[in-house]
Amino acid sequence: MKALIIIAHGSKKDLSNNEFKSMVEKIKDKNFQYDFIETSFLELATPSIEDATKELIKKGVKEFYYYPFFLNSGRHVLSDIPEIINTLKENYPTLNFNLLTHFGKSKFIEEIILKDIAF
Repeated sequence: MKALIIIAHGSKKDLSNNEFKSMVEKIKDKNFQYDFIETSFLELATPSIEDATKELIKKGVKEFYYYPFFLNSGRHVLSDIPEIINTLKENYPTLNFNLLTHFGKSKFIEEIILKDIAF
């Protein structure tokens, strides 16, 4: 089984975290590629990346894909998230962990913006 864990920064504001969770729920409804799609947060909200992963391991997931929902290549994208994924790889050497390119590098960003500003 394989899972996608979408990672947001996390906020002290429930509204922000709930908007992210709602978006991921809509993605789940359109998903045909992964057995599971879950939310996780780098900080300030739950579940953490590690906790989301551990819950999926309990469900039998062997292959993980992590999608950072971050716009830019800052410290979290370049250092913090890869460190967490590397620790998971060390702790669970028989499982497969894959870090995807962050949202801001998507080739579709420009199209989204152009559609949003069109009138």
